[in-house]
Amino acid sequence: MRAIGDTSKLQSVMFSCRPVPALHHLIRYYYQVETHLAGRTEVQPVPARSPQAIEFTFGAPYEVRRLDRGGTRNAYPIALIGSQTFRRVELLMHGNIDAFTIVFQPGGVSTLFSVPAEELTNDDFEGDVVLGRGLGELLRRLGDVSSFADRARVADTYLCAKRPALGSISGIANAATRVLTSSGCVRVSDLAHHSGLGTRQFERRFRYEIGMPPKLYARIVRFEAALRRKAAAPETRWTQVAHALGYHDQMHMVHDFNRLSGDSPTAIGSQLDMFVQPEVVSATWP
Repeated sequence: MRAIGDTSKLQSVMFSCRPVPALHHLIRYYYQVETHLAGRTEVQPVPARSPQAIEFTFGAPYEVRRLDRGGTRNAYPIALIGSQTFRRVELLMHGNIDAFTIVFQPGGVSTLFSVPAEELTNDDFEGDVVLGRGLGELLRRLGDVSSFADRARVADTYLCAKRPALGSISGIANAATRVLTSSGCVRVSDLAHHSGLGTRQFERRFRYEIGMPPKLYARIVRFEAALRRKAAAPETRWTQVAHALGYHDQMHMVHDFNRLSGDSPTAIGSQLDMFVQPEVVSATWP
């Protein structure tokens, strides 16, 4: 995060964990942010992100500033957030922040709520309007407890009750998981071949279930993998990160960072603890 206003030390606590094993194919992790901002505002950039998420806000709401078309509004108490393919918004945070977030595996939103992921991309919605009033009850149950561990258990119970009786995963979700496990270093033609579909049909179904074309998804997954590697080992040089993830050279990586985050690796990498650290802590990447 970067701060504006008072420069006193930020008091922030972040928690992260994986769900119960029965949900691993649907939910990547949960995380909770508790931040106390007295007399100051924090500006949190939101770069391109591959997963969908549902965020429940209990403290002061974020303000969501649109960078693509202007305007600022309060975040929804239950926000359904689609995948992001560019730096579309930034969050203005003030007061006492208390937010619990569910981050989905590829295809998780479609499987649990029968919502096409492509209709969510580059936008956010009132979650209970799109996904049903049951989310309002989940908000109440989450609000009745305050510890992260208790909230994770409440979320586990709710999502386990919603998951299909058969724990099967679609071929497209499996393909997207291969993209994740390879840190984005995989050919779309190979994914289509393993799915048993023609390339065009594979790309159409991938966009429907995952939210974007497979090539763009792989580019964003690699971007996220680069941020995680740097966060997990800050002493690692960006040139080493670029080499490990198959970028042609460091300038290729810089170009991707600018396209997906609007900033350089060094600048954006130091501003994204709210999005990078939860996954590092919960260790849900290969």
